Amino acid sequence: MNIFNWIKDIEQVYSKLIDSAKEVNLNDIQQFREEKQKEFEDFLNKKTELVNKALLTHSKDVDSEIKIFNNEMDNAIKKIEKEFQKNIQNLQKLIITETGLDF
Repeated sequence: MNIFNWIKDIEQVYSKLIDSAKEVNLNDIQQFREEKQKEFEDFLNKKTELVNKALLTHSKDVDSEIKIFNNEMDNAIKKIEKEFQKNIQNLQKLIITETGLDF
């Protein structure tokens, strides 16, 4: 009956080895998962930072172009007002003539 005790001992040792291997593998897998999760988070943070920098640069460029456009519009409006003031008398005479009010 000693053989049966040995077999039981071997089965227990085998079972403990399998459980130990499972635990080690699960720990390794969990550690690997955590490392990859951290790497992925770092990757996402870098990409988010890159996108934010690009958006900031683009925003500055757009603001600059808006300022230029506003300045050009202001200059154009001033030129129109100046030309209108120059030609207002001629325009008044033309209106009076065209409407037949020049007595």
